[in-house]
Amino acid sequence: MTVDEAVRGHVPPAWFWALPGIERIRAFDQSQLPSPPIARLLGIRAGHVGPGSGTWIMPATGWSLIESGELEVSMLAETAVTGVAMTTLTPGLDIDPISMALDYFRPTRPQAGNLLARARVVNAGRLFVFVEVEIEDPQGRKIAHGTSHCDVRQVEPAPPPPPAELRPVEEAAYSTPDPYARTVRSRIAPPETLGEQGGSSFLEAYLHGRFVTPFSELTGCRIVALDERRVAVTMTMPASEWLCRFSRSVAPGAIAALANSASRAAGLMIVQPGQSFAGLGHSACFFRAVPADGRILRAEARGIVHDGGVAIADVEVFDAESRLVASAQGLAKLIDASKRRKAAVSEVKRVLATLLFTDIVGSTEHARRLGDGGWRTLLSRHHNAVRAEILRCEGTEVDTAGDGFFVRFESPARALECAKAAREAVRRLGIEIRVGIHTGECELQGRTVAGMAVHVAARIQALAGAGDILVSSTVKDIVVGSDTRFEDRGPHSLKGTPGEWRLFSLAD
Repeated sequence: MTVDEAVRGHVPPAWFWALPGIERIRAFDQSQLPSPPIARLLGIRAGHVGPGSGTWIMPATGWSLIESGELEVSMLAETAVTGVAMTTLTPGLDIDPISMALDYFRPTRPQAGNLLARARVVNAGRLFVFVEVEIEDPQGRKIAHGTSHCDVRQVEPAPPPPPAELRPVEEAAYSTPDPYARTVRSRIAPPETLGEQGGSSFLEAYLHGRFVTPFSELTGCRIVALDERRVAVTMTMPASEWLCRFSRSVAPGAIAALANSASRAAGLMIVQPGQSFAGLGHSACFFRAVPADGRILRAEARGIVHDGGVAIADVEVFDAESRLVASAQGLAKLIDASKRRKAAVSEVKRVLATLLFTDIVGSTEHARRLGDGGWRTLLSRHHNAVRAEILRCEGTEVDTAGDGFFVRFESPARALECAKAAREAVRRLGIEIRVGIHTGECELQGRTVAGMAVHVAARIQALAGAGDILVSSTVKDIVVGSDTRFEDRGPHSLKGTPGEWRLFSLAD
């Protein structure tokens, strides 16, 4: 199990709590604090954070896959609601989630790209903060909506003052990738066996170790007992340091993930041959903090099916001393498998889109000057800064290759706004970028973008100089009438594309 490895990342120091809440989150975003362990485990990071709102990102890899065949997103959701609630706090205050509820719109499968959790504060009071969150898949489809009540409390003892100036820190380097970036090698049960054999036989294969979910391999969350007569499931998970974020206690999202996994398993037990299972919702209440001491957390779930195939699973989570830590409930629907549509291959659509490519100028020189560790830290800060502007300008990150970005926008105005803001943001890091933008028809399949327009945008970016935002005449013509000014760079031949292309640079 990954959680048996030496932990990576650090919880923040005591003076962290003396910062205003929004500055705490920005300190991670700006690499002024090392990433917490749970971020190194799952790849969760802030994309854009402002007062009362923010977006968090998690790779949609198979590492979060649980027995039901879906990605477990509780830790992403709780990270987002806790982080955005924290932006409302004054120095010396902290928040604890009391409850979190998630409603699911569609199954979430492993795929290329990132899951996005967009959270906002609905109400912030002296005693409580109420937050909602929406989670999107890499194709931009909403997959879940959640809410959370958070308790505001005074930090005890009072934190020491923070440093007068926060400077970037260098993340520790390792010979192997962080867990979320490794290849998933777990052997899961074929999904069709659930409908063929029924839920009990399906889960027994996991109980006896014939199959192991990636989420189990990552976190140690596993089935330890099944009772078919009582429709009861017991799952355990070590209270590992890997599951810490802001303190040396297990993040509430990890407790919610254990409870959700147990409730899903209890629901699966009810499935009979010829049936399918659809998880609809999950809610949890948190009663006490759990120290990350490596001891075992235990979730006990019991399922019951009502008329119409509605299944309810009640869950209680206990610590190593059998004290109640959390209670939860899951909601699901049993469906005739013959009525469930098989997932179709994403349709290829032709759309008009504005495509933006970026690249760091002099990256080799930066790497030579800073060394491997310093370059990794600077590159991480560059990525965070650019991603924040992509999210703010409502772009869709298509790919990140090395030190550059490929982004799709619905309009050239938003692409230009993003390019200008990203250029200024990375200049504050001592970096210059070159940008190429083109608007054209392309093929869209999920988040994958292909076609001649992609090649044109990439070739335009390759011709840009340090700090240049170079665009095609198509972009210039579409934004005519706006206040945007361009300088004519004349006609150019773009390798692999027919004819000549007149290019323009965005005037400062």
